[in-house]
Amino acid sequence: MPKHTHGGRIFEAAKDLGISFQEILDFSANINPQGQPKGLKDHLFKAFAATVHYPDVAAESLVEAISSKLSLPPQAILAGAGSTPHIRMLSRFLAPHNSVILGPAFAEYEESLNAAGCTPQYVLAKEEKDFLIDPELVEEAIALKPTAIILANPANPTGRLVPLMSLEALLEHSRISGTWVVIDEAFIDFTYGKSLIMSCLKTPRLIVLRSLTKIFAIPGLRLAFLVAHPDTISSLSAISEPWPINYMALEAGLYCLKQDQYIKDTPLITKDLREKLTKVLTQYACSLIESDANFVLSRFTSPVQNLIESLYQEGILLRNAANFIGLRDGYLRFAVRPQGEIQTLSRSLEKFYARTA
Repeated sequence: MPKHTHGGRIFEAAKDLGISFQEILDFSANINPQGQPKGLKDHLFKAFAATVHYPDVAAESLVEAISSKLSLPPQAILAGAGSTPHIRMLSRFLAPHNSVILGPAFAEYEESLNAAGCTPQYVLAKEEKDFLIDPELVEEAIALKPTAIILANPANPTGRLVPLMSLEALLEHSRISGTWVVIDEAFIDFTYGKSLIMSCLKTPRLIVLRSLTKIFAIPGLRLAFLVAHPDTISSLSAISEPWPINYMALEAGLYCLKQDQYIKDTPLITKDLREKLTKVLTQYACSLIESDANFVLSRFTSPVQNLIESLYQEGILLRNAANFIGLRDGYLRFAVRPQGEIQTLSRSLEKFYARTA
């Protein structure tokens, strides 16, 4: 069994189990349960001939498409091969600094800061408040007088949207103090929450990360962008590498951004399937965090590693949330998947608990 804690290790699992990756049900990686937009495969097949040429040096065509889609000036957008390279670049850009991470949070924030020679502080949401990043928590972070505050909205791994009051407090503090605020909106498209991308134009030190791989179910192509004030984008462009996006990923992004109905349907379909998943998990978990995103954080009293390994042998991948700073043992994060996969998960959980009863 692969020892890595990050989700989506599907090819490692397939090799380990001696089966096709297509036989594995991946509840460890949070991508759109709709699957990829219809027609994308055919579009990429036709586009392949153009890979004999170099793609746009700075992904200009994709930036223009995002600009048109979001009604943002292209000078406020920087495209990249997934959010992780952007997180790494931002860590170098902001270093040296005193960073605060509002958690529990994605481990990549800390790892990237460490790689840049920085050791961040954590301000952790409380379990008894269902890990809500409330205004009180924001004040606690501000009191540390950081030069940068990093958080996700919705939060990962809890799936909770950050209250508007908390976000407004962060933006106001940034405008007054000059503190950098980095908000990872990788999963905002699965919710009915409000994005802060438009606030970047009037908040010079706000940076918003957005993912295209998750909403369009193309993590294998690596595609993302960030939004910031044009002055910040100019500085980041100067240190970013040329040809950040390969031609096939670029074409995928251009095609997917035109799928208006698919994008519109995503929050509704996610909500429906999340409720079905929650109904299953409620039968076995001792507590669940109410989620707004395409994943559900649950806590189990039985040793979760036994559960993870048992379902792994059936080709079902689960995400142990033990490496999220601020969570105690027993938490698992379940991705929202299609109904048939949720039913399979339900049967496997039932068998596991019948054996261990």
